[in-house]
Amino acid sequence: MKTIEKKAFFALWIGAVLLGSCQNNQQESYQDNGQETAVDTADKQVLNESKTLTLPYIVEIDSLSTAVEIKENPQKSKVPLTKDELAEALNTKYPEIHLVVGRMSHDTLQVSIPEATYLTQQYGTTGATTYLAEATYAFTEIPQIKVVNFSFKEGDHAVPGPYTRKSFNTKNL
Repeated sequence: MKTIEKKAFFALWIGAVLLGSCQNNQQESYQDNGQETAVDTADKQVLNESKTLTLPYIVEIDSLSTAVEIKENPQKSKVPLTKDELAEALNTKYPEIHLVVGRMSHDTLQVSIPEATYLTQQYGTTGATTYLAEATYAFTEIPQIKVVNFSFKEGDHAVPGPYTRKSFNTKNL
């Protein structure tokens, strides 16, 4: 009987040791994951502080001369935005006008506005010009893009086609 008792005690002891070591490993793993999460969070905060989804330029129309005034946005991202991020910033600022980024061909970015009624019929000529200028200047901030080719159904206040920074009667930059 003593042998059976010793074997049972030894088996229980081994089980307790294994169970204890598994719990320690789980706790260490949790702590390691917690530290990794804290580091990831810190990295994301630094990135978020330097990368904001704001457009690089503010566009206004001079009411007397009808010239487009383009000013650098003081809140623009410290890190250059991608074309998709710029599209998201435009779609956030102008929720009535949903712009979709298309393909690149040489120095030209294809963009489309599937439902352009607000831009072409309701926003007015000044509003449409402001939007097209702001989008063009935003996308041509990317060095590879010189032309933004807008695709949408033409209306009273906006015309589709290729736009460059020279397409707008600018007052200053």
